[in-house]
Amino acid sequence: MNAKIAIYEPLYAQNQVLADAAFIPLRRDGNARPEWREFGILVDMYRHGVHCQHDFTGLFSPKFSLKAKMSGAQFIEFVQTNSDAEVYFVNPFPQIAYWSFNVWMQGEYAHPGLAHAAQLLSDACKLGWQIKDTPRHDQRYVAYSNFWVGSQVFWERYVGGVLVPIAEFLESEPESGVARHVMVDTIHTDPAPFLPFIIERFFSTFISTQKDLRAAAYSFPPEQVANYCNSDFERLLLERMRSKVDAADRAQAFSTDLVEQMDMVCALWQQHFFDYFELRPHPHTMITVARG
Repeated sequence: MNAKIAIYEPLYAQNQVLADAAFIPLRRDGNARPEWREFGILVDMYRHGVHCQHDFTGLFSPKFSLKAKMSGAQFIEFVQTNSDAEVYFVNPFPQIAYWSFNVWMQGEYAHPGLAHAAQLLSDACKLGWQIKDTPRHDQRYVAYSNFWVGSQVFWERYVGGVLVPIAEFLESEPESGVARHVMVDTIHTDPAPFLPFIIERFFSTFISTQKDLRAAAYSFPPEQVANYCNSDFERLLLERMRSKVDAADRAQAFSTDLVEQMDMVCALWQQHFFDYFELRPHPHTMITVARG
């Protein structure tokens, strides 16, 4: 494939420089809605037709290489050497799929109340999703960051069909109960509302429920997944859960017992995460987790 691929990196400060030379600088001086994070920028890009200027367009944060442990050039090479997909993405947390059935199981433990807030937003924007019925998110669908590049068709379907209606709702009814609910702060390494974490998980929800959509996930070699673990406890969970989850994914059949085990392990993992990074700086932010 010889496609024109444009990945933009937002620059928020006047003296900020690109973290990855393969990306295109996107100045965001005077960001009107910083609490929307990448969601607001994606919507602005769509409204200005930026996605119409390229075959594939994306928006990656300055922390891409830190989180994904790869360069922008490597990701672009992945896109160029694969064909026939409408969206390409990389998930910088491949280990989580081994103890979270889908992005909402992990999301609910990481940000209690997230699934309910997401359902309220889906209903208000008439997206037609039932969060509780979200299917399994294996490595073909799971993503915990907005590290994707999409074709013009994908931008129309996902950004134009999902993200823009959400933005229009929040802009037109900012004082509604739903809008206020999704802007409630949640636990994180720095202050942030539910909204950006909902948006990140809507990507996996969307691509896993659109059967005619061709999505291509960057595939990590099995031996590399452990490199993305942030503690010995995560590596232990990966070691204990990998074989049974891989087998269930191959069979595309998860027993109730396995889903319940994943739920229990996910709860234990998240409690460990809070305890561990309350006392230690998280490697992605170099600050501790604030419990509120």
